[in-house]
Amino acid sequence: MDFNLPEESRMLKDTVRRFVDNELIPLEQKLVDRQNTFDLPDDIYRELSAKVKDMGLWAWGAPEDVGGAGLSPLDGCVVIEEVYRSTVGRSIFAPRFAPVLYELGTPAQKEKYLLPFVNGDLNAATAFSEPQAAGDLAGIKTTLEKKADGWVIKGNKCWITGADVADFILVLTRVKGTERHDGMTWVVLDKDTPGLKIGREQKMIHGRSTYEVFLDDCTVSKEQILGDPGQGWGAGNIFLHAGRMEIAARGLGVADRCQEMSIEYAKQRQTFGQPLSNRQAIQWMIADSAMEIHATRMMVYDAAWRATQGEDVQQQTAMIKVYSSEMVGRVVDRAVQIHGAAGLSDETILELCYRDVRPMRIYEGPSEAMRSMVARGLLR
Repeated sequence: MDFNLPEESRMLKDTVRRFVDNELIPLEQKLVDRQNTFDLPDDIYRELSAKVKDMGLWAWGAPEDVGGAGLSPLDGCVVIEEVYRSTVGRSIFAPRFAPVLYELGTPAQKEKYLLPFVNGDLNAATAFSEPQAAGDLAGIKTTLEKKADGWVIKGNKCWITGADVADFILVLTRVKGTERHDGMTWVVLDKDTPGLKIGREQKMIHGRSTYEVFLDDCTVSKEQILGDPGQGWGAGNIFLHAGRMEIAARGLGVADRCQEMSIEYAKQRQTFGQPLSNRQAIQWMIADSAMEIHATRMMVYDAAWRATQGEDVQQQTAMIKVYSSEMVGRVVDRAVQIHGAAGLSDETILELCYRDVRPMRIYEGPSEAMRSMVARGLLR
């Protein structure tokens, strides 16, 4: 049994780490006034985007046949883990892939929406969460009804990231009269679709706002329906499983950087004539973080390797989503404690990391829902 990464994955990991260390981390203090870790000044965004494209890692999550890098789930986790060691450049390494469009879209739909999105020429948002169905994908109420002049959509969505700048939105609906998993259907809506309205801004703890989306009798043609009506559940699950794996890798990257900072600071900071690293309380914090990071990395790499082999990893992605998102919260908290007042200030990236990681336990399925999923799978 070999627990080492394949040689190509190790080379990829080293390449991205050098890029993060040399290009991204030096920018952190220059961008200290940012409200969130996804916004970059236009000039820096363009410069870094060009470098990532030169590396061949633009749209890393998209298959090669639509212009992406075509990375495997394992290599995708390796890349995201390294990228999230810095608070700069996360938007550059965004997945830029829409699995529901790839799985269900016609050649014409892919040509119009998916290819420009992967290339960076269009922005997109995905809308499935609703006021009464955020953690329960099958509980959505937004309806899709066949009329003489097309299909009519009624409902509203919330917590939609990027809706304000999206050129098109992928909306999860259900055929009117169906319940739970039956009748679920994805629809692609252009931003100027009549009846589509972007509602109030919902400001979030990590600084990256989400938005309400209102669908008031939106009438669309069959060309806007992805696949056949009722095919939405499977494609939606593909989206969520990939998202949960990515969040787990994000947690690893943030935790790894905060642990590095804790070790360095503990060796340099003097209190009462001794470095913090001499104190058992600090040593135990660092040791606990090291053990949790190691355990998480083994779980994440295992799930990603299984996904790369084509295995069903629904249980594994639920497990790593919970474990990594809760682990990184503890690691960042210890790092803040070790740094003291400096950890609460903008003199380090820790307060930004602290805000970044708290939502990880909620989006793409809260920890409680993931635990229930794991338990149901075991007890079935």
